[in-house]
Amino acid sequence: MSRKFLALILILLLSLCVAGLSSAQDGPVRVAIILPSSTTDLSWSQALYDAAVAVQTEMGGEEAVEIAVSENTWDVTAAADAMRGYAEEGYNIVIAHGTQYGSSLFELASEFPDTSFAWGTSSDAGMDAGLTNVFAYDVRAQQGGYINGCMAGLLTESGVIGVVGPVPAGDAILYNNGFEQGVNACNPAAEVLVAYTGSFGDTALAAETANTQIAAGADVLTGSAQQVPGAIDAIEAAGGYWFSTDVDQAPNWPETVVASMAYDFSGVIEDIIAKRASGVNGGTAYELNLEDGVTMVYNEALEGVPAEVWEAGRQAEADIRSGVVYPLAVLPEEPFRIAIVMPSATTDLAWSQAGYDALVEIQQQLGGEDAVEIAYTEGMFDVTAAAEALRGYAEDGYDLVIAHGTQYGTSLFELAPDYPETAFAWGTATDTGVDQGLTNIYAYEAGAEQGGYVNGVMAAMLSEAGTIGIVGPVPAGDALLYINGFQQGVLATNPDANILLAYTGSFGDTALAAETANTQISAGADVLTGSAQQVPGAIDAVQAVGGYWFGTQSDQSGNWPETVVASQVYNWTPVVGSMIENVLKGTLGGEAFNLTLNNGGLEIVYGGVEVPQEIIDAANAAIAGIQSGEIVVQQELPEA
Repeated sequence: MSRKFLALILILLLSLCVAGLSSAQDGPVRVAIILPSSTTDLSWSQALYDAAVAVQTEMGGEEAVEIAVSENTWDVTAAADAMRGYAEEGYNIVIAHGTQYGSSLFELASEFPDTSFAWGTSSDAGMDAGLTNVFAYDVRAQQGGYINGCMAGLLTESGVIGVVGPVPAGDAILYNNGFEQGVNACNPAAEVLVAYTGSFGDTALAAETANTQIAAGADVLTGSAQQVPGAIDAIEAAGGYWFSTDVDQAPNWPETVVASMAYDFSGVIEDIIAKRASGVNGGTAYELNLEDGVTMVYNEALEGVPAEVWEAGRQAEADIRSGVVYPLAVLPEEPFRIAIVMPSATTDLAWSQAGYDALVEIQQQLGGEDAVEIAYTEGMFDVTAAAEALRGYAEDGYDLVIAHGTQYGTSLFELAPDYPETAFAWGTATDTGVDQGLTNIYAYEAGAEQGGYVNGVMAAMLSEAGTIGIVGPVPAGDALLYINGFQQGVLATNPDANILLAYTGSFGDTALAAETANTQISAGADVLTGSAQQVPGAIDAVQAVGGYWFGTQSDQSGNWPETVVASQVYNWTPVVGSMIENVLKGTLGGEAFNLTLNNGGLEIVYGGVEVPQEIIDAANAAIAGIQSGEIVVQQELPEA
């Protein structure tokens, strides 16, 4: 069923809902909107007003939806008077389009229970206050901010970028935070100048701020709120570039605006109308994001922008959509301190390296060592020594202490009650200690069986001998999940394949892994796989005989480009980012994270081995099947 067809069905259903509501109240649905600026501000207010008009048109015009607007209500008291007036006049829906209107709206909602109120940006629908007639809407503006920031970082020639903010609140600060992360991720050397004017609508002050940044060397600027026309004029006069938010501003400045994050509130308004038609007056908090309500508009007709900038923007957008990149809503005001205890080295090409690399990546994204401090203890195979290291980091006041190994769980659960102000995390696991009354533990797990299945499909097609070896460490954790998934992929592709599975009983004994691999090779295996820190020994063994290897945890093709066909790579960066964001917001634990092919936590990365296209096609089909649910990979295999 096409999107267009679904959209037509939605419009029809909404029209029927409106018709039913209109007949019940003998008139159109009456919607009142309170705006802090004008309907043509090329920013925040226009985004909502344009959405309301679009919905009105879809519903059948003024006979179906009546719209009343109060513009330029900067004064909160005046806005409250306008809201009250609309409620008293019997308007069905009153939308207060600004966070500053929240207090007034909540007071009015209790007085007019039959009126639906909505406000944003916020996620508070008044449920805790006992209200049932309030809707809220928020925007993950940091997503589009990240994309714009990445492009800006690559576009700047001076290495200086300016941000003209209104006040550090609402979607403005979310956008700015995301923008800074995008610049840091794509050009760590660039300097970002952030200034807040203290006003939403003072275009002259925005122009003055922009000119100050331009004088300091900025050749690329961004900013938000109704003030930005002044700033855009300033950067246009200087021959620089601008990145927009709220609406697409390129039509007004076609030779200056590179890209825009545009809001579409029509879905929110449509759903509010539909809910009222079904008798629901409030209680829903909406979120606009890249999946729904936020659109990136690229002004690719703009001359002088290198192709790599457009490519980076679209790639950043794809990475956020897939979950590979997770822009944080908040940034640390002082260095955020993370410590990680690992069973092996940061360069083990496996489990420990995947975890450590995630910390380094999030450190760069948030602004380097001045924003995130990383401490690590590697080679902690001894659980007692690991417990001492964990306690030491908690004693030193680290904000987040990660025990990167299932074997550390007992120690971590003993430590967590002693340090209630420290956030702890461990994996692979799903137990956050909630049942034990703990509130400062996060858990994380990799759905390694998924990538294992994909690798297994390719291994079965690539093997000429029909014999495939698996060098496992111990039958537990993500190693077991991967091996179980791998076997399922092999047998689904070649039911007659001979699978040789052996566990070394060790995570890090490379010599024993090599010995095990050679035994399997002697038994006819021409394709091998395995996991944990031991695998370099096994990969060396299969490379020596001209065979092939499929990896997991980290990309192993860089060291063995002619042997490693593909690797299932763990991306822990979004998980670490989520933890940091939660801690900064005051939540120290209670959530279990899972890496999957759907959320971007697992990725199949191909090496330098040339394989037939049909094998790549089969792998992509397996990935798509797992993502859609058509292929269900079991975490446990039935006993023989």
